[in-house]
Amino acid sequence: MADEKVTELMKKYIEVKKELATLVSEKQRLIDEAMPKEVQKKVAEIEEEFAGKSEKAAESLTRYEEEIKDGVVSLQKNVAVEGLKATYHKGRVTWDGKGLEELAETNPDVGILILPLKKQGKDYASFKVE
Repeated sequence: MADEKVTELMKKYIEVKKELATLVSEKQRLIDEAMPKEVQKKVAEIEEEFAGKSEKAAESLTRYEEEIKDGVVSLQKNVAVEGLKATYHKGRVTWDGKGLEELAETNPDVGILILPLKKQGKDYASFKVE
């Protein structure tokens, strides 16, 4: 794909993202206008009341998630209850690719043995909206 095509797609992406933000904002504005002031006030009070409760519940969930993960790792097995399954994954093994490449280059006999084992993943891209 040509550079121009990628930059064109990126510009379209930003445009659609802005349109979406505008739609969300406009929707909220129309909802606010349609609601009588006393209803808006009551909704704000309800939002405030539940904000603290929701944050506390979210903090509890985060704490439970970490404790469950720690427990599953210490058990080294999957654990399930109705509605939730925690899966154990053995730690991923990694190798010092740069070190192995240097070793293979400086020691041809070693290179013959380890270079056929080299696997490279598929190239990928990521982006961040600024």
